[in-house]
Amino acid sequence: MKKLTMAAMAILFCFSGAASAQSARRTSSMSSAHHETFFVSTELEFGMPIGNYSDVNGVGGGVMLVGEYPLLDALSATARIGFQYHANKALSPTVDVHVHSIPILLGAKYYLMPDRQGLFGAFELGLFDLMTSAGNTSQNDLKFGTGVGVGYAMKQWNARVNLHSQDVGHFGDLLMITAGVGYQFAGF
Repeated sequence: MKKLTMAAMAILFCFSGAASAQSARRTSSMSSAHHETFFVSTELEFGMPIGNYSDVNGVGGGVMLVGEYPLLDALSATARIGFQYHANKALSPTVDVHVHSIPILLGAKYYLMPDRQGLFGAFELGLFDLMTSAGNTSQNDLKFGTGVGVGYAMKQWNARVNLHSQDVGHFGDLLMITAGVGYQFAGF
């Protein structure tokens, strides 16, 4: 039993030393390859339909998975995908309506301050899978949309506000304001 315990301790000691050395190597290589990194983050959002859209859709919330690839010192290409759940809106005493969505967006993010910190602007376009439910009927519509946003990044955290049209063909009818907080949890 003593030999087994000593062998387990030796293996644990070797693995912890190797992990520490790998961590030190990763930190030095990340600082030298800062421009060739891909960042992954997640965002929690609050969404509010505005204009005509607020007549048939309630407020909601969602989660987004975000990928960011730096192209230049201040410019990044972005991809976001997620799910937005919206509360029911009563059209009549017997009919409730809501429009949940799955946004799949590609875009760009431009940082106004150095080191990808501070104020940034964003532009996105992509697909919105709109899942409409009214009473006992439901349907899915795939729409092309676009949006702009502004935010602030601090270390791994960011906050942003976006204005999206979930259907370019009916630009003013499907407007949504979202506000969210994000956390970068990985960089490759």
